[in-house]
Amino acid sequence: MASLDDSVRKLFKGGGILLVGLVLQLGISFLGKLIVARELAISDFGSVVLGITVAMTAATVAQLGLHEGIGRYLPRFDDEADRRGVLLSAMSIALPLALAFGAALFVAAPYIARAAFDSPQVTPVFEVFAFVIPLQVTHRLVVSTVQGQQRTTPKVLIENITKPVARILAIGVVVLVGATAVRVSLAYLFGWIVPVVLGVVYLYRETSIPDRAVGAVMRRRELLRFSTPLVISGMLTVVFNDLDTLLLGFFSGSTEPVALYNVVYPLATLLNTAMMAFSFIFMPVISELHANEDITGVNRMYQVVTKWVFVATLPVFLVMETFPSQLISLTFGAKYAGGGLVLQVLAAGFFVHTVAGLNRETAASIGRTRLLLYIDFGAAVLNTALNLVLIPAFGPLGAAVATTVTYAALNLALSGVLYREVGVVPLTRSILQPGIAGAAAFVVVYLVAGALTNPNPVSLVVSFAVFALLYTVSVFRFGGIEAEEVMLVKSIEERFGVDLEPLKRVGRRLMP
Repeated sequence: MASLDDSVRKLFKGGGILLVGLVLQLGISFLGKLIVARELAISDFGSVVLGITVAMTAATVAQLGLHEGIGRYLPRFDDEADRRGVLLSAMSIALPLALAFGAALFVAAPYIARAAFDSPQVTPVFEVFAFVIPLQVTHRLVVSTVQGQQRTTPKVLIENITKPVARILAIGVVVLVGATAVRVSLAYLFGWIVPVVLGVVYLYRETSIPDRAVGAVMRRRELLRFSTPLVISGMLTVVFNDLDTLLLGFFSGSTEPVALYNVVYPLATLLNTAMMAFSFIFMPVISELHANEDITGVNRMYQVVTKWVFVATLPVFLVMETFPSQLISLTFGAKYAGGGLVLQVLAAGFFVHTVAGLNRETAASIGRTRLLLYIDFGAAVLNTALNLVLIPAFGPLGAAVATTVTYAALNLALSGVLYREVGVVPLTRSILQPGIAGAAAFVVVYLVAGALTNPNPVSLVVSFAVFALLYTVSVFRFGGIEAEEVMLVKSIEERFGVDLEPLKRVGRRLMP
């Protein structure tokens, strides 16, 4: 039986590794979007965003959840005929459907651009992204095959490294020759072609797909029975991630509000980084504790990880709330600085979602998946209604309010389920006390820095460095360091043979 200490070690080790990989992928992807937003006119950037959104929405429907079916069924069979049949069954359904969706978008691009978005200039962008639909579906099937084989290195190589690197290299070439909406769209297309080619080579070398002598036990009906209901989950994901962008384009009759919103949105989603890093390994750890009927361990693990996510996220959230326009100008350029209020609203929503966001993994781990579906469906209905009411009146700000209110309601419902089922509560003194002290330190630094000089990049960096020092002291002084963190320091000493006594001595002086 795994102890709580073992679970914490496993979680920290896995979360730390995933954090590095995730930061690498998100960093490259963010840099690519930043370059594109700076180089293109606002309307052209909005056209590219619409193209990506329409293509990804179509791909989500076209794959019919079959990528999930591969991940589930492939590990269940040892016979190669069964395994080959799973792969061929999924691909024989999803790939023709994806090609049909791509062809339909290519043919209907002029009509969709005029009738849905009142933006004829988006037509060639849609035509380029029509080719992305079958590529994206193929990419998902390849990654799911790797997952079903329980291999991680090919997945990291294909998805986390090759895809963003190929895209940013293509964007760099486009910038050198002169960026336009169509050329940037072609760069994104190249960013899908390279990993798909690599993935197809992997399939032919590491699976039995090309070996007809093996035979194949086809399982189309079985896969569809399992996978088709997952389309509902996929569409709910589309509602959360893409509906606001599509409705902004529809109601605005212009691509500029789309561009503004999709400059602010990726900045706000940076608040999710710590949560995403831990979510992958968090679910099996919680499942193991729950299987052992260790409800105390489930509660404590949830609180510990919530604290880690909160401590890592709070400083970034405070910067976004205090210097939104400056942050947008420093990253995507001054032409988008008008989105400062939109960033503040979105950041509030993502901060709430991030701090309580592992409630979803916890609920799934204890087997409350049906409740999750009901809650997701209710949140999707709420989000759709709010977008339909607020976007026509307030544009990007309305979309931000809709997202923030939905995330607040979603997480309130999920937290209520956890409290009712297993008594889990995320907020503890080790979160609230350092958080309040850290926020107070930030206010002091902000007031002092504002009295001394006008905000500029240098003063912002210096101010943040001073705050980081005060924040670290607050975490130590007001109970942010507990038994689990002490245990991890000792574990690091034992594993790597290092002496962290100087660090521990400083910590003991700071702790009450």
